[in-house]
Amino acid sequence: MQSLGINAVTVVAFVIVARLISPTEMGIWAILMLLNATCLAFVTWFPQSITKYVAENSSKGSMSAAAAAFYQGLRANLILYLPAVTIIYVGASFLSFHLIGDASYAPLFQILALDAFFFGGIIPIAVAALLGLRKFRETALVGLIMQGVFRQILIISLLFLMKSFIGLVIGWLLSDMAAAAIYLVIVIRALGGPRFNFPLIKLFRFYLPLEVQQIVGYAATWFDRAVLALFVPLATLGIYNVAATAFGVLLGVSGSLVNTLFPAFSSIQDKKVKLSDAIRWATRYACLTLTPIDFGLLATARPVLDLFFGHAYLAGVVPLMIFCAIDGITVFSTAFTPALLALEETKELTFVFAICVGISFTIAYLIVPRMGIVGAALARALVLCAAQFFFIFVLRRKVTLQIDLTMVAKTLIAGTVMAVVVLAAQHVHYSKFFLPAYVLIGGAVYLAALRLLKAVDVADIDLLRRYLGNRMLLISGILGWILLPTISSNLPHNSPQIGDSNVLQQDLRSCPNCKSSQPLTHRFCDNCGKEQ
Repeated sequence: MQSLGINAVTVVAFVIVARLISPTEMGIWAILMLLNATCLAFVTWFPQSITKYVAENSSKGSMSAAAAAFYQGLRANLILYLPAVTIIYVGASFLSFHLIGDASYAPLFQILALDAFFFGGIIPIAVAALLGLRKFRETALVGLIMQGVFRQILIISLLFLMKSFIGLVIGWLLSDMAAAAIYLVIVIRALGGPRFNFPLIKLFRFYLPLEVQQIVGYAATWFDRAVLALFVPLATLGIYNVAATAFGVLLGVSGSLVNTLFPAFSSIQDKKVKLSDAIRWATRYACLTLTPIDFGLLATARPVLDLFFGHAYLAGVVPLMIFCAIDGITVFSTAFTPALLALEETKELTFVFAICVGISFTIAYLIVPRMGIVGAALARALVLCAAQFFFIFVLRRKVTLQIDLTMVAKTLIAGTVMAVVVLAAQHVHYSKFFLPAYVLIGGAVYLAALRLLKAVDVADIDLLRRYLGNRMLLISGILGWILLPTISSNLPHNSPQIGDSNVLQQDLRSCPNCKSSQPLTHRFCDNCGKEQ
């Protein structure tokens, strides 16, 4: 929910900023983000280590060990950032001339150097600790308000007031300083004062293979734009950056799911048995929720770019469609990365990504000079697709891998039908202002397809109802009525219909784990949370 909220705010702000700056300045923005990502990849250390050991120790009741893991990691990470910030600040003119071609943009890099200390030095470590503590609500609120709403309002305001591109980077700095301070306050209140008795070598050993994997992941995310910077003008890079940013909205949603699953998987004691079930349920619900987003954006790529960013960015339609198609096909694998992390199989993660990125970088270098941004998109899609299927091979050696293949197939069929119908509607009559109508058509077709395919069962609706709670009972009731039309026949005689607060509460049975009385239709026990 945090990811959806931040992405919604970010997209709105990105649209406004794209209208305020030129495609060339959008290319400069891509260069600055590339440098930021470089710092995160090479200088930021220990976030996954902190999530793991904070979650592991706090689940055992050892809060002092959890606190020591956080403070030890934070101190080490800040020490690493001091020389990095100094080098970027002092070498600002050099970076500006060689990356942009104009040394007058040096102040942008100086401000970016200061921002890196907060953006990469503090925030990832504090968020990692909050995830380990399972403080998802606090993390979501701070992220949505400070890194979402406040950040974007500040950026747009400074661009207007300063009438200069430098306002964007100043907005980054001020918002990241505020977010870092708030995150630290929440973590310190939860863990207490500083402790440094957690062995740093333990954090280091767990994270070292992950650091290599993070560098490989950085290459997988940015190699396409790095290659484009070598062969195309800044304006073309800016067009591609818009398509990649739009696709980043989808990656943000799936990334938030990964962040949630990792500490949950890490807390599972009998990983060889229970992790297999957890992966199966994760693939099921990842397909149900993420597939329509992927195929929906694929089908509306043209009106989205046309309406929000302008005619100048329409060349990014094909790259955006390629991104969405590959992500939609491989969305079932969202749970694979956190599962491998929970199993501490970091070497396998690194090895898989290294192979995929190496091949894709070579392909990109060969085809980008001829195919431009389409060639870069194809090379990046190859990384996304190949890596996930390699993960299947690795996981099958570690656990009894279970994937809900039926749900994968049904959601792919529903998503494909939705995309075809929406594209056909645009072929009949296209207007960028009809985008809301295309979205409504796509949503209706997707839900109808799920209903015809009988993809959803009673337990899914029950889980949705309990997830949304009584305040949103109407939403879960409507979705239940749409997706499960025969639900009334599965309920006891004279029972309330979907939407009633007592629905699915009539037939009871004893939970085999805790022996409490539970509704017959509940897949998971409300008392102990285990599968019945």
